[in-house]
Amino acid sequence: MKIPQGFERAINFSLLDSIFSRRSRRFGLGMEIPEGNLAYSSAHDPVPLSELEEAFLIWAGTGTTGLSLGDLPRTGISWLFQWTGRSWPCSCNSHSTELFYTNDDGVYMVRLFDFIPPDTSIFMSLDREKQLEKIVELFRASRITLENQRADLPKGEPGLFDFNAWNTNKPGTTFFVPVTNTTVEYMVLLFIYFGAKYGFNIIDELNGGRSCGLDKWIEKGYIRNDVRLSLFDLELRVLTTLNVEQAFISQNMNLALQALGLGGWTFTGLLPHYALGVDPSHKGLGFRFVQPEESLRSTNPPYPVGRDGVFESLCPPYVADMSEAVDRFLEVRGQFWNEGNPFPYRDPASILRDEYHPSEVRIQIVKDFCTYVYENYGRFPAFLDPMFVRLVFQAHHLDLEFYDKYFEKDSYHDLHKEHFKLWHPEIEDPFGK
Repeated sequence: MKIPQGFERAINFSLLDSIFSRRSRRFGLGMEIPEGNLAYSSAHDPVPLSELEEAFLIWAGTGTTGLSLGDLPRTGISWLFQWTGRSWPCSCNSHSTELFYTNDDGVYMVRLFDFIPPDTSIFMSLDREKQLEKIVELFRASRITLENQRADLPKGEPGLFDFNAWNTNKPGTTFFVPVTNTTVEYMVLLFIYFGAKYGFNIIDELNGGRSCGLDKWIEKGYIRNDVRLSLFDLELRVLTTLNVEQAFISQNMNLALQALGLGGWTFTGLLPHYALGVDPSHKGLGFRFVQPEESLRSTNPPYPVGRDGVFESLCPPYVADMSEAVDRFLEVRGQFWNEGNPFPYRDPASILRDEYHPSEVRIQIVKDFCTYVYENYGRFPAFLDPMFVRLVFQAHHLDLEFYDKYFEKDSYHDLHKEHFKLWHPEIEDPFGK
């Protein structure tokens, strides 16, 4: 593969340079701010990102990089969900956030959850040309085409704040939506909290402070009644454990923007349910929404459970009940622990010779808790979305003339100025004069 000059420059652009030059740069080619003190209409047509630019951004943001090390004592290893290492850290290595994106040509998912890398490091031993080839190879292998046109997202309120409507998901942009399956990490934490060492009692403050399906396990001594955690607090812990994943991905891509000489930014102005498709007038990412029939909650809005056949949460309608959901969780986890899989250790048979899987009693405790939540709230989780979105991210080619007109020097750097020469020598450089 021919290596563009831009790739070499991006690889050699230091981490500190990316951090110190990081800015939200929102005005791209073909865009317009119609009124106000920064009113401006771009004199140039939009130019979409190349496949190579998108691959670089995505692999920096969320790509698989090798096997996680699992350098933990036995009790720590036993809670690991899987062994895949990504470009961002994750509690218990569940990695249940996947990246969706759209451009002028379609809507895509980068599916990496079930990919098991063969080696401890994918890239360390490769030269620059082989690194680039590997990024593109893995990117193409993990990319799933969902639609053959740009995503139908809101173009204003409701759904998209008006101050974001002028440049969001416009022609030439690549628009990214990290989506987190909260049910995976939720169950990981349940097996920890209900394990023999902890035995937390989860109580439901909306149901008179009763235990969440755990009474018989308290009587039998498997759950401690003196260590209590409310259902609110439990799900807040799940949320705060997971919402950083989308921030990690977005920040990784933000730093990669600087090295590529592209514009873009991370924001929250696209409301999550609208991004996923709750509004019939905008398909969004085409996720299925479910309406609870009965619930202890005072309001029962529809909630997103997944994109059918592509990215499905561990709850109905994708399983018959929450007992089956727990079985499926254990089945998926077990696939990552198969004896024939690659592991990072020199002698995995010796290090992993102990039993690292939960007992039948602990499995039933988790099933009873999950069943209680679903039967009393008509959904699982009780308060969190099974498919959770908070941050979105956009990348585009900058219109430097806008920044030259309104801003002091150093509002962009040399890689922005030289971008077309470095990455698109076949295109006339709009700023080459």
